[in-house]
Amino acid sequence: MRIVAIIFIALLTFACSSKKTGEELAKENCSSCHKFPDPSLLDKKTWNDKVLVDMSYRLGMRNKFELAAQIPEEQFQTAVAMKIYPDTPAMSVEDWQAIVDYYVTNAPENPLPQKTKSPILTAPLHFKQEDFLSSTLQAGHVTSVKIHPSKSEAWLGLNTNETLILDSKLQVNSTLRTPSPNVHTAFLQNSHYLLSVGKILPNDEKLGALYEVQHKNKLVPLVDGLKRPVDMQVADFTGDGTMDFLICEYGFQAGQLVWVDGKTKERHILKSQPGARNIHITDYTKDGKPDILVLMAEANEGVSLFINKGNGMFVEKPLLQFDVVWGSSYMDVADVNKDGFDDLIISNGDNADNSIVKKAYHGVHLFLNDGKNNFKETYFYPAYGATKTLARDYDGDGDVDLAMIAFFPENDHGKNESFLYFQNKGKLQFKVSNLNLPDDARYMSMDAGDFDKDGDIDLLLGNFQFGKPKPGVKLTPGLQIRLLRNTIR
Repeated sequence: MRIVAIIFIALLTFACSSKKTGEELAKENCSSCHKFPDPSLLDKKTWNDKVLVDMSYRLGMRNKFELAAQIPEEQFQTAVAMKIYPDTPAMSVEDWQAIVDYYVTNAPENPLPQKTKSPILTAPLHFKQEDFLSSTLQAGHVTSVKIHPSKSEAWLGLNTNETLILDSKLQVNSTLRTPSPNVHTAFLQNSHYLLSVGKILPNDEKLGALYEVQHKNKLVPLVDGLKRPVDMQVADFTGDGTMDFLICEYGFQAGQLVWVDGKTKERHILKSQPGARNIHITDYTKDGKPDILVLMAEANEGVSLFINKGNGMFVEKPLLQFDVVWGSSYMDVADVNKDGFDDLIISNGDNADNSIVKKAYHGVHLFLNDGKNNFKETYFYPAYGATKTLARDYDGDGDVDLAMIAFFPENDHGKNESFLYFQNKGKLQFKVSNLNLPDDARYMSMDAGDFDKDGDIDLLLGNFQFGKPKPGVKLTPGLQIRLLRNTIR
């Protein structure tokens, strides 16, 4: 989904080499706008052959026009317009080489291994697997899944520009067509919304749009010209009685977080930066106004709280900052330790960038809230390629369990890790199982809800195949979604 841009911002243009060490130069130039990247984050080869090559263009150490033949024209022109690739060097050749030497010398030969983790069980526990197999499509076309809150329906966005509505028996009930793939379905304030992405692969074209689904599945455009949107919510930010729209325009090099006035359709940019991944709206400050919590991916990764000051005005409060190659993928919110305050469950595992290697820091992270919206990591489970984790009480015992999908799993431990279920055993201890699911799918989307309306929480997993399957993986023909039907009731 993204290309890591570790944006080294030079504070001065060096006319001659400095007397500083490579480490000093790196820290001076690599922490102006994001967290300083430690060499241990990647192996020597990845630093030298991939990331530092990209950075050399971003610092003007190489001719930017060499890139014109290597990347899409639209991408190159956007970068030129944004002055991502400068015409003049940001430092001397000697200083740049000192930075390169610092990273290559201090990086490990191979990616660091995962820390020891609790074993993965294979018991199916209280879930029953049911699959929706398409007779007309090959396996893996699902771009979004959503369980209807009041009907036994599953809404599936497909990369064929269709949205299928399945009934309780996973049979197609009706079909909607959108100009581009539906990557997010929302049932909010008694309305149905679809978010059409434009192009799925990295781009900054304004081809995305938000639609409302009205009577007889008629699609009415609400907001268009969006840069690769991936998430949306509604709330009355101004207190005028009209619902406004909050949209994550993930983009590629030029995304943004924006809210759109429900009355005037005027757009208000909250954060002019690519990588807005997903959002939660709630009154964090307890003043009666909706605040915004956002997970940002791309180079400046982290979590920010936008505090609503009234009349559509917000003040940003950064809460967490992550490493530039962390691979932020999804954020969920739940009171895991039952202290009355919302905690953060964050998945990181995006591995489609300039550093496609195993990353020991990929996985599921739990950050507990101290009651003042200060967050501290208290639990981490390593899982390569973790894409999304949803926190719910799946076993009905009153505490919060976790369900995780991984779009880039590695299965190093001989167990399928494309889906993991974390059963809460108390005191921040979890029993982990893959439910003995077959290794025949790549899950890019997931939703949790009471699909069969029997009082417990079911899971929908969306299969999306990108490229050739890994050796040894045998795809189930036509597999689009996997329903994990909860059997505790």
